[in-house]
Amino acid sequence: MNSDLSFDINIVYDNLCNKKGFLTGFGFSALIFNHFTQKFLLFDTGAKSDVLFNNIKMFNVDILDIKKVIISHSHLDHAGSLREIYALNPDIDIYVPKGDEFAFKSAYLNAKIHGSTKLMEIEKNVFSSGHFDWSHINEQALFLQTSKNEIIILVGCAHPGLEQFILRANELNMHIKAVIGGFHGFRKFSYLENIEIIAACHCTRYKDEINNKFPTQFKKLCVGECLTF
Repeated sequence: MNSDLSFDINIVYDNLCNKKGFLTGFGFSALIFNHFTQKFLLFDTGAKSDVLFNNIKMFNVDILDIKKVIISHSHLDHAGSLREIYALNPDIDIYVPKGDEFAFKSAYLNAKIHGSTKLMEIEKNVFSSGHFDWSHINEQALFLQTSKNEIIILVGCAHPGLEQFILRANELNMHIKAVIGGFHGFRKFSYLENIEIIAACHCTRYKDEINNKFPTQFKKLCVGECLTF
């Protein structure tokens, strides 16, 4: 292991593009290896398990290697494969926004379900943003703290507004290095100005505008990409 590395972020589900051997599907998922704990986490699951499992396998990772699953929100394209993951790996810890905790506990009676209410550490250097709600949608983001005390933000669809998650990440008092995921209808572009890597994918409505405004910071992501920090 390279001691300088903090996280590997492998894109295992998206609908825009893919590398050879990987499959696309509507939704988003990122497989994270935490070098601090030497453990795998999964952020969101995409919609279809056959697509997700193929892409995880392409990274030479087994479903049993995944110790924790963080669900940004309950929409099918972000939580649709959770049931199949849980069937294979019932010992996983599942983290959901607090507003969805009861629904997930009802659906997975014996699972270890954790509801996030506010900024909380899930494991070493990995934080949930806590629960945000927007038009009856409960959502959380994931913050990864690198060894350089920089923050990587992972978002599912950012329904409450990407700026809300950026503001919450600022509470950690560290530089935001990257933001990765679906930005939905986000247009408050000034919040992105000091972020070095802007990897807008999945449901981002104004992706071309973001690319044009931040050409050196924008990074195109495809299924099969691995980002290291």
